[in-house]
Amino acid sequence: MQISKTNFTRFSDFICPAILVLIAIAIAYPRWRAGIDWRDEGLLAYSAERVVHGEVPHRDFVSLQPPLSFYAAAAAFKLGGTSLATLRVFGLTIFLLLPVLIYALGRNFLGPILSFAAAAPACVLGLPYVYFVPLAAWQGITISIAAVLLFIVAMRLQRPWLATPAGALASLALLLRHDQGIYTMAALLVLLVTLHFAPDASFSKTDLRRFFYFWLGGIAIILTPAILVWWKIGALPEMFRQLVVFPLATYRKTSALPFPRITAGKTISERAIVLLYYLPPFMQALAALYLGQSIFRRRFREREAMFSFLLVWSTLFYLQVMVRSDQTHLLMTLAPFFLLSAFCWSILQRATNKYHGLGMLFSTAISVGAVSFLWILRSTVLPDVTPGTDRLSLSRGGIFIAQPNVVMQFVRQIQELVPPSKSILALPYQPMFYFLCDRHNPTRWNYLWPGDQTTNDHERFIEEAERDPPAIVLLSDQGQLAESAPMIMEYVRIHYLLTDQLGDVAIYERLETR
Repeated sequence: MQISKTNFTRFSDFICPAILVLIAIAIAYPRWRAGIDWRDEGLLAYSAERVVHGEVPHRDFVSLQPPLSFYAAAAAFKLGGTSLATLRVFGLTIFLLLPVLIYALGRNFLGPILSFAAAAPACVLGLPYVYFVPLAAWQGITISIAAVLLFIVAMRLQRPWLATPAGALASLALLLRHDQGIYTMAALLVLLVTLHFAPDASFSKTDLRRFFYFWLGGIAIILTPAILVWWKIGALPEMFRQLVVFPLATYRKTSALPFPRITAGKTISERAIVLLYYLPPFMQALAALYLGQSIFRRRFREREAMFSFLLVWSTLFYLQVMVRSDQTHLLMTLAPFFLLSAFCWSILQRATNKYHGLGMLFSTAISVGAVSFLWILRSTVLPDVTPGTDRLSLSRGGIFIAQPNVVMQFVRQIQELVPPSKSILALPYQPMFYFLCDRHNPTRWNYLWPGDQTTNDHERFIEEAERDPPAIVLLSDQGQLAESAPMIMEYVRIHYLLTDQLGDVAIYERLETR
């Protein structure tokens, strides 16, 4: 894992990250505060606010994400103020950091140009699609890459103690997005095992065990006190139910989206997106074939061990899109795939360099093809959300959206109707209203999703609501709510009266307060 430090590579290791940051800034500048995600962004913002007020994720409110992402967003609120603009600054920071981390990781086994090629797509395929909202998945991806980078640097420098902070970062990734953390840990274990069998590895078996023990120690340093604290405060049983039992038993039934057919798509951009679904498994299959023949021909070396790690890491990350096959989930699986693709490119270069000019021809063709593919995808993955937007001038706004005056008038209307001490309900999945209106939700559920809650959950929802009766209920998708949660819909009809409508959002005021 040695890297030659010539003057050229030193210069490249300065200029390439700088270019990546400049590209990211150019893409982010007109977009990072434009648009709004009423669902997932609202869920992150309001959950973080509940954390600021002392509530504990999973124990006090339901979440399908581990708790650390909410604490990270809450810390951002403490530093920059409670607003959507603060969240976007957090997301922008992740966006600028991610390609630099990918480049730094790639430089441990690739040259500057291929590392740049691995990192550049992250400037296009990622956070711009979700309005630069620092969702748990993107926090987890960033920390996962940092954990891998530190672990490989520890091995390259022969410093086992550096594996301890790498393990700590891996455990933080687990607490940000548990599936990504598990995938990263599993891939690093594969790296240690494959290095054990690589005859030219620069590590003895004793060295590998030492790295493993230091790494486990780092994981334990974070996870052990966290688990003890959650057990002490009564959050651990709900964490297990919401993060382990629910995804395995319910999520795949209620939230699954089918994998797109390869013939789907009408425009060239839509067809390119469909092709992007199939590129990772295709590349992973080719990589597996190459590794298989390397083992068969007894050519498995340290470089192939690293290749095995990237293959496993990329394949495991890709599992995130197998259940819910939408573009949001697809884009969050791609960072390890970028590195795997660049490694495959380096293998092709080595194979063709002995033929005069052929290596350059292949590299040029691949470069042109990759840039052209990203250019075709730009209209989909870099949506132009800036035209027709103006500033949302609320204390918790600070972003630019279409028709902000309508939203501001609506929020102020709710604030006039509901005193700060009273609660509201925004159903079935409009948590942004809790955040923008600065009014609390009296229940454990920040959202309702068809099939996610049982009849017993609906009964408990009503019981919790009646302990602090909401002054108003905001309803959208009433047909869906009536079908999936008839008990809650009946509760609204009995206790509330429809008084106003804004678009598809109906305002119901409590009868006793009129």
